[in-house]
Amino acid sequence: MNAALAVAGLSLMAQPISYLVIDQGTVDAAWDGAPQVLVENQNAVMPQTPNGTMIFAYWNLSTQNNAGSIAITSGGGTPTFRNVPALTNQPSVWMNNWKSNNLSVTNISPNSNTPIQIQAIGPGIPGTRPLPLPVGASGQQLAYGQTAQGLAQPQSMQLLIQSTSSTTGILGLIGGPVDVDGNNGYVIAVNYSSNSGPGTGVPAPEGYYATTTSNSYIFSFNWGSGVVFVANLSSLNAASLKIVLRAL
Repeated sequence: MNAALAVAGLSLMAQPISYLVIDQGTVDAAWDGAPQVLVENQNAVMPQTPNGTMIFAYWNLSTQNNAGSIAITSGGGTPTFRNVPALTNQPSVWMNNWKSNNLSVTNISPNSNTPIQIQAIGPGIPGTRPLPLPVGASGQQLAYGQTAQGLAQPQSMQLLIQSTSSTTGILGLIGGPVDVDGNNGYVIAVNYSSNSGPGTGVPAPEGYYATTTSNSYIFSFNWGSGVVFVANLSSLNAASLKIVLRAL
């Protein structure tokens, strides 16, 4: 698994600007992770994050060609800056474990006409409403932005990720034992431009666990009886993903 579990999208850091606007202009001091739009200089704060991997998604909603920027702080740490690309139909994604600290997000875009939507996604987060993911052939169809959650059985299992067309599909997966950094998240892409990750001899792109040129991918695991949480992180105009959780 990638140690950083950084982004499934753009990971280029924005150049730091004055810290004066960071954590100021708070419009939601008790943000629960539900989709929230921040205009320039506005801030939202999640009082406490999970002590485990969480998916943080951010998306530039400007109709103009305005590249945006956000500043992210947690606990007493220094700000992390992210570019938010313009005119995209797909959110940028950062998977990370903020270790139960708060999460504060500020829109520091240089152009005032750059609203940015943010969302936190993960098991048990109040703003996340997952669909059921039963064990069996029926599975669950996930459209853009939808999530699902099921319970693995204490035996060898597989998670089938399948696109219904040739569009690139991106799935975020949370579950199983944590790594040395306290993360247990994976990003997997189907209909991608190359094969990478375990079994291919090619390292996956930054932020990904695996990619495939095929329209389907099988993730095999044996975690015991534990939660399996998935989120469709594909672009707005991509086809839905079929997710099947099956016992072997």
